[in-house]
Amino acid sequence: MAEYQINTIDGGITQISVSGSAESKDAELFRALSHLSNKKNCALVNLLELSETSDDLFLHLEDISVRTKIKVIAKKPEFITKCNKIGLQTFPSTKSAALSYAGEETLSLLISRLRDVPILNSEAYRLIQHVSSPDANFPELERMLQNNSGLCSQILRTANSPYFMRASKAETLQQAMVTLGFAPLRQLFIYNFYNSVGNFFGAQKSTIEHGQDCARLAEYIAKSAGAPYSECAKVRLIGLLHDVGRQALAFFFPQQYERVQHMVRVEKKPSFLAELVVFGIEHQKIGSILAHRWNFPDYLSKVIGDHHYLKAKDWNKLSLPVFCANNFLNNRDGEPSSPFYQKLEGYFFLKRAELPWKDIDNEFLEYLEQSQEF
Repeated sequence: MAEYQINTIDGGITQISVSGSAESKDAELFRALSHLSNKKNCALVNLLELSETSDDLFLHLEDISVRTKIKVIAKKPEFITKCNKIGLQTFPSTKSAALSYAGEETLSLLISRLRDVPILNSEAYRLIQHVSSPDANFPELERMLQNNSGLCSQILRTANSPYFMRASKAETLQQAMVTLGFAPLRQLFIYNFYNSVGNFFGAQKSTIEHGQDCARLAEYIAKSAGAPYSECAKVRLIGLLHDVGRQALAFFFPQQYERVQHMVRVEKKPSFLAELVVFGIEHQKIGSILAHRWNFPDYLSKVIGDHHYLKAKDWNKLSLPVFCANNFLNNRDGEPSSPFYQKLEGYFFLKRAELPWKDIDNEFLEYLEQSQEF
């Protein structure tokens, strides 16, 4: 027969810990689980001390998960497999399961607050939505742009730049847009949209400047490795936007983010790990979700969500320059950083190019100190 205990952990989450051996006739345990699901919106089911169980326990967990968010704490492979089959998340400890709930709550609050943000009504955001649509067309896009002299001049200037090598100069807005195509136009609109985001998150000057330096340095690395223009443009955009999740967390939860900054300064904990402790979710995940919701290209949401971990190997040509630039800058600014020299060498090996720098740190600093407008 199984034994169980119910307690409330930090954060007000209810946990039921089951030990011993759970059999199909353990009616008292099943009643306790049902009662818990009728009273609580979320609960932890701790199976670390459970030696064995029948399938009835997992059938019961599947049934109550319709009413209550259930997270299971388990280490036994057979328990984890059975939970996976019925769609229940498993965690190795109470702390990691509780952090997952905190992360979901943080994300839910952030998304609800974001709905009222005025940047989502900006012209640049509407342009991103249009060029991302399967019904996108140049005449409609020209109509949307007709009163925006700044964007029109950017499009004409970019289309007539040496990168596109037109036989003749683009003299109209539509000729310029056709030269660029929808993908580069989308990137241009994202730059302008991010300017709106930057203005909205204006109190975070250091984070915005870090993004601008990261964009410049990552693009410099990619160009030095012989990456084509389109790839360099993507790298620059990722560098600029890679910390947008951090900006959102710091803006919407300023007091909690002070704790994150304290951990970074005093405990030398990397920002994404400190965010996990405080929020149960970190800026890579937040940034990736925002990029997806804002209809950014897939490469942006994927690399933003992986710029510290580098788990997605198929994005190395885009993520490695950003990883190297980001960690160089963190090291320069006295923040926790990861070693990047080996990754930099790996990127140049991937591009079949020779490293052009003998003193990487000083030459990167010299490049960034050059007077360049972003």
